[in-house]
Amino acid sequence: MPVLTAIDTLGLQRYIFSSNRLRDVVAASWAVDKVTSASRLLQLPGAAALSREAVLLSAGGNASIEFSTLEAAHAWTAHYTRWVGDEAPGLEIAIAHHSYSEGGLAEALEQSQRALVFAKLRRRPSTPQLGLSVTASCTVTGLPATLRSEDGELLSPGVGRMRETWPDAKDHWASFLPQLPLAPGAQLAFPDELDRMGRSEGDLSQIGVVHIDGNDVGGRIQRWLEHCRNVRVPDAEVRAQCRAWSAGLNELGRSVLRAMVEQVVAAVQVSDRGYVLAGAPSELGFPLHTEREVVWLPLRPILLGGDDFTFVCDGRIALSLAARALQVFREHSIAHLGERGDDTHLSACAGVALGRAHAPFHRSYELAAALCESAKSAKREAGPRDGSWLDWHVGATRPGETVQSIRQRQYKMGQGADERRLTLRPYPLDAASGRTETWSWLEEELLGSSDSAKGLRGEDGWLRSRNRVKDLRRLAWDGERAIERQLAAWNVSLPGGLASSGFRGAGTPLLDAIELLDVHLRLATTGGRGRSPAKGSGC
Repeated sequence: MPVLTAIDTLGLQRYIFSSNRLRDVVAASWAVDKVTSASRLLQLPGAAALSREAVLLSAGGNASIEFSTLEAAHAWTAHYTRWVGDEAPGLEIAIAHHSYSEGGLAEALEQSQRALVFAKLRRRPSTPQLGLSVTASCTVTGLPATLRSEDGELLSPGVGRMRETWPDAKDHWASFLPQLPLAPGAQLAFPDELDRMGRSEGDLSQIGVVHIDGNDVGGRIQRWLEHCRNVRVPDAEVRAQCRAWSAGLNELGRSVLRAMVEQVVAAVQVSDRGYVLAGAPSELGFPLHTEREVVWLPLRPILLGGDDFTFVCDGRIALSLAARALQVFREHSIAHLGERGDDTHLSACAGVALGRAHAPFHRSYELAAALCESAKSAKREAGPRDGSWLDWHVGATRPGETVQSIRQRQYKMGQGADERRLTLRPYPLDAASGRTETWSWLEEELLGSSDSAKGLRGEDGWLRSRNRVKDLRRLAWDGERAIERQLAAWNVSLPGGLASSGFRGAGTPLLDAIELLDVHLRLATTGGRGRSPAKGSGC
């Protein structure tokens, strides 16, 4: 009787972000990808009789494999778990086997996921006695140290393995870099240190951690399974469709990364100071770090798992790249995961955490993931309309503080009927959501840039009086009437079609725009290479 084996990795965030060193984070992410890679799974002992078609699913730290018998599945699993322990020490996995009869593959796929949930609940917690006879601690994780690096640093087995596999992890992402150099002899590279991310020492030194997740992908897969089961789709067709949407999700993630890299490269210009990243406003453009013939992009992918994507970048371009990623999601369709008839296009939500360059990675990621969930909640509350949503936070947060408590503490005033919100976050990407206050509107109309007449950064009078813009932050706390009186005294109107009160309903977008005034660079997407920056770019 054939058997379906389901694999899931546990505690990915804890494992990947156990170190605050960028190289270690990238290496840990690559280890997660490797232990669920279809090509690697088929190379293990016990997989000789398997064809590539036996791997039905391999994406985002999950895998599903078909075996001819339960004995073959158990034999392969024994080799697999030992291999994972050697390749990714500290990474926990859950495995479930489900036997099925011919013609019942669709139901088996559904049942195997349920069995996987029970396997997670029934598993014994991992409590290894790592510290026996060990008196030194790993300088990265605090776990017992068993290794010493070349520079004398004490390391645990997991971190030691990350350091060993760094060259392979680095090469894993090289295929996403453009083949054509910016100039003869120049080579693009993803940075391996935060200090090469594009940070401007003595000026702006913020890093953006961005987490993007597709909307209702799990629900679409569940509805696909129910359809296959209800209409009794033959096993061969179920296999073909499963591989098709699995490959489609993997290609979607790769397309998102390629689009973001292309957007960054298109904005690179050459000046007498080397390579600079240009955008609007031009004064926020910044030089890229270079070393010999290597040009470091201000972007580093961390985790790429189909509809689940995490990356770190210079804080000034984090929101531009997040918006670009959401656009790519909308442009792609995934076969067999249709919604409302033949619509197979996906949408996604993004969370962007902007903070200090050397803040703990795990806290920045947790905040980004929480902001992504905040955007998803806003999308669900908005109704059945399509659309991608974006949420962000600038600055440090208190340990364990939720997005809701941050907004309550920093962006709310008054009580009951008099309550006012000093933010409209999260924002939908565009008007597809049915809401007029979108990210596109905030970026182009309300915030604007000094290179045009629009917005708070425009040349229509607001730019020449930046103190007025900063005063709007204080006035927002005083309420609508205070804003109206001050605008009348200044004899000016607010950009973006905002009323003189600055509020729309019980909320205002003014603080959202003001917080991004000096930290958001809208990337140029055309031209770029080989030209000099615009006059006054500050680069």
